[in-house]
Amino acid sequence: MQSRKLIYHIFPANILVTIGAMLVIIWYGSSTLQKFYMDESRASLLARAYSIEKQVQQLLDEDDIYALREFLQNTAKKTSSRITLIDHTGLVISDSQKDPDNMDNHKDRPEIMEAAKNGVGSSIRFSQTLGERMLYTTISLRQDAVEDRGSISWLLRIAVSVDKLEKTLARVKKDMAAAMVLVIIIAAFVTIYVSRRITSPLEKIIQGAERFAVGEFSPHLIPPDNVATEIATLSQTLNSMADQLKDRISKATRRKNELQTVLDSMLAAVLTVDSDSRIISLNSAASKLLSLNSARSIGKPVEEFIRNIDLLQLIDRAKHSDQPLEDEIKISTKEGNYFLHTNCVHLYDKGNKSFGLLLVLHDVTKMRLLENMRKDFVANVSHELKTPITTIKGSIETVLDDKLEDKENSIHFLETALRKTDHLNAIIDHLLLLSRIEQEAEAENIELHLEALKPVIIEAMHCCTTIAIEKKIHLQLDCPDNLLIKMHPVLLEQAMVNLIVNAVRYSHRGSEIMIRAERKSEGKQDQILILVQDFGIGIRADHLPRLFERFYRSDRARSRKIGGTGLGLAIVKHIAQAHKGDVEVKSEAGKGTSVCIILPG
Repeated sequence: MQSRKLIYHIFPANILVTIGAMLVIIWYGSSTLQKFYMDESRASLLARAYSIEKQVQQLLDEDDIYALREFLQNTAKKTSSRITLIDHTGLVISDSQKDPDNMDNHKDRPEIMEAAKNGVGSSIRFSQTLGERMLYTTISLRQDAVEDRGSISWLLRIAVSVDKLEKTLARVKKDMAAAMVLVIIIAAFVTIYVSRRITSPLEKIIQGAERFAVGEFSPHLIPPDNVATEIATLSQTLNSMADQLKDRISKATRRKNELQTVLDSMLAAVLTVDSDSRIISLNSAASKLLSLNSARSIGKPVEEFIRNIDLLQLIDRAKHSDQPLEDEIKISTKEGNYFLHTNCVHLYDKGNKSFGLLLVLHDVTKMRLLENMRKDFVANVSHELKTPITTIKGSIETVLDDKLEDKENSIHFLETALRKTDHLNAIIDHLLLLSRIEQEAEAENIELHLEALKPVIIEAMHCCTTIAIEKKIHLQLDCPDNLLIKMHPVLLEQAMVNLIVNAVRYSHRGSEIMIRAERKSEGKQDQILILVQDFGIGIRADHLPRLFERFYRSDRARSRKIGGTGLGLAIVKHIAQAHKGDVEVKSEAGKGTSVCIILPG
């Protein structure tokens, strides 16, 4: 049902009640007035009849009909009434308005019959003689007989016109109707005034309550003066409620913001869903990790945004389990695979009833990668160290068994042991260098100075001159003399030595190696590119992603033959990262390789 304003409930009801009351009053008043008026008219007619009874009785006793008729006519004129004298047989003896000789017998008239029976009679009826409704009152008269002749009854009737009475009553009713209309108009204005007095403060209270509903708790509700106690109390109650709501909402908002700040500052992804698997909230880490839009995902089914079947199954299992669940989930994306260690627990309300789930997802991808790298590193180090140690041990055992009797053979095995010892020493030196670079980079203890790049590259080339001459490889440098860069000269020289040594080892005899350095503008930031390019055997594309891993070799047999440690490129990458830069490799099998160190300009 459509609601209406309070005034439309009060005003029509009051007006209808007023109209009904006035109609009842008019009906009852007019009926009572009419009855009273008729009773008074009957009493008046009866009094008139009794007032002339003696004169009529005297004239009847004198048997003077003419004098009687004259008396009745004069009396009727004075009293503005009709007077009729009738004998006991109903014959009209005298009438003040009509000739009795032309009038019908009145024996069957109601008032006559009643008066003949009871001594007094009355009726209201239409007069055929006068052609109008009349009020008749009749009394019986008795004439005493002479000697023993008995008595003869006479009936004296006095009548007045009812139409005149009804006109008077109609006028009274009209006046009463006019009074009713006036009263209704006054009642309408009074009702409107009273209704406005009631509804106006209520409307202000409603407007204030609507402000409260949207969180606007000031200004307070101020009801007008002279309002009802109930309205004033309601206003004060709403003001008190608004203050309490403001305080509670403020506390709840502060707690929510504190909680959201804590959640957003967490590295772990936090996601809450209700019992229908609709997303309630999530922190920034969850938005980033699961690629969710907070504004769009809140209130939506989790299946609509998360497509990982393992995570959805975990949520479903947790909904039907009373115990917290823990699992590791793998998520595949365009950027790669992620491993999430997931804890899932129930959320409970005050009644200790579960209304949803809390999921805490820790990204353990780096941990898994580090674990794999650790395992690979241990395996590789074990392999790289075990091989030369086995060779050294075998050589020494052979020399000991031979007891230096075969000098030439002993020298050969000792030289082999020495080479393997040098190889072990190189591995250890490289591992120590890697460890030192990592530690200093993490502690930011590597100091960078603005110096010329060309002398550093030239010094690295001098370090590689011997092995380049052995293979008759020409090293060609293209670097501006004025190219300055913030660097650690010793580390950058080591990186260049490693790159040049690798290029020489994997180049064909008599070929050429290009070393080029230049400044290049990339957007708003300058970069320094240091390129070492050879035209040797090259590297297959499937080996390029793992090329900078420790002990990784694209061709293990060839690497062992030429004596590499498998740590050179890993050292180069760490040195580049320590300079806030990076390393890129481009290669094609059979056509050569180019390695580029990219440093900030």
